[in-house]
Amino acid sequence: MQHKNIKLMIRKQLKNEFPNWKRLTKKEKKELAGKVLKAIEAQLPAKGIISLDEMGQFISMVNSDKIIKLCNDKRSSSYIKDPELQFIDALIDDGVINRLLSYDGYSPAMRDLFPSTLFRAELLKAIKYPEISYRKFC
Repeated sequence: MQHKNIKLMIRKQLKNEFPNWKRLTKKEKKELAGKVLKAIEAQLPAKGIISLDEMGQFISMVNSDKIIKLCNDKRSSSYIKDPELQFIDALIDDGVINRLLSYDGYSPAMRDLFPSTLFRAELLKAIKYPEISYRKFC
């Protein structure tokens, strides 16, 4: 997400929480924005979440391990008609997703379905049909 989008979302949230946002002085607005910024910077990732530096190293390791670099254009993205979904589908890197989602015992003999295929299907379905993507477990 771009810096502009994050800034816009925070501004909208501040306006929702403070209905008299327009009446506040510039100094009060800066003070509130500073508190929000400090709260965001103080957040630590939950256990098990990879930091951006570690993720960059992981991606470079996955890309450097390939002996033969295959093109990802052979997927069925031509069947997706929505341009937004095509763009999101193009962003998904199969090698990285397979390494992240596969368990330790995942071997080449088990490759009927790749984890990236299932991830792609669930992600695109959740974006296209958000009302049916959440399952209720009762």
